[in-house]
Amino acid sequence: MSVISLKNITAAYGNKDVLMHFNLEIARGEFVMLIGTSGCGKTTALKLMNGLLRPKEGSVVVNGNDLSRTDLTALRRNLGYVVQETGLFPHLTIEKNISYVADLSRKKDSKAIQNRVTQLLQLVELPEEIRRRYPDELSGGQKQRVGIARALMNSPEILLMDEPFGAVDEITRRRLQEEIGKIHRQQGETIVFVTHDIDEALRLGTRIVVMDAGRIIQDGTPEEIREHPATDFVKKLMSER
Repeated sequence: MSVISLKNITAAYGNKDVLMHFNLEIARGEFVMLIGTSGCGKTTALKLMNGLLRPKEGSVVVNGNDLSRTDLTALRRNLGYVVQETGLFPHLTIEKNISYVADLSRKKDSKAIQNRVTQLLQLVELPEEIRRRYPDELSGGQKQRVGIARALMNSPEILLMDEPFGAVDEITRRRLQEEIGKIHRQQGETIVFVTHDIDEALRLGTRIVVMDAGRIIQDGTPEEIREHPATDFVKKLMSER
């Protein structure tokens, strides 16, 4: 059964259609990599999944909820969302940044929230003392780890990631890739991850969706994409490795 369903989607910015007759079904527990060149529609697809963008045509269903008839604020509290520019609040400590959504919901006591922050710092391999620092005291890689921890705060079943490691150096990027792979193996969230890096897609994904000009041109396992590229575009992607 699909946990995310995009059916017959046409999506646009202004008068420019970005996705046309787009269909994508994602099952629970998959690690799906959306890959393609800039402007192909992969970030648009991700924004549709968390209601940041409404389609011109078609339906978006997440966890059984049609987003056209859903309280999007409540929906987003149960989705993890990680972007390249981590979006941390500069005036809040790292602990407060991580616990921000839980603090808003007022459904957990402060001790439970503190314990959850401790657990998440361990999960993303950040030292305990970092919780008292502020974002401008951290490295780029540390900020990305905090962004991942914040996205996991409410134990979401779905984690949406938009080129989250694109702004860090190659060594840090590899470490962060290892970290998110480990988190997926341990916790089994459904992860949808936008990237333009075919090596990253092959390394992390259980499934790769290759997009071009607003359409899916190949959808398969890393092995299928590697061994049987369906078009010249996919062959070119593989040759750039």
